[in-house]
Amino acid sequence: MKVGFDSFADKGRATSIWVRQERAKQQAVDLAPIIDEIRAEGATTLQAIADALSDRGLTASRGGRWTPTAVKRVLSRMPE
Repeated sequence: MKVGFDSFADKGRATSIWVRQERAKQQAVDLAPIIDEIRAEGATTLQAIADALSDRGLTASRGGRWTPTAVKRVLSRMPE
C-alpha cells in the first residue's frame, strides 16, 4: 500500500495524463476543419498534410514542424 508522497505523486501523474489527453482531443477538434480543407486541396498522404500544416505556420503540439506521425495521431483523435 502506498502512503504519503507516493499516493500524492500518483494522483498528480494521473491528473497530468488526463490534462494532456484533453488538450490533444481539443487540438484535434480545432484542426479538423483545417485538415479537411487541406485534404480538399488534394493532400492525400500524411506527409502532404504535415507539410501543409507547417506551411500555414501552424506548429505541432511541442512547437515544431508537423511530422506524419503527429498528423496520424491528430487524425486518430478527430471527431467522425
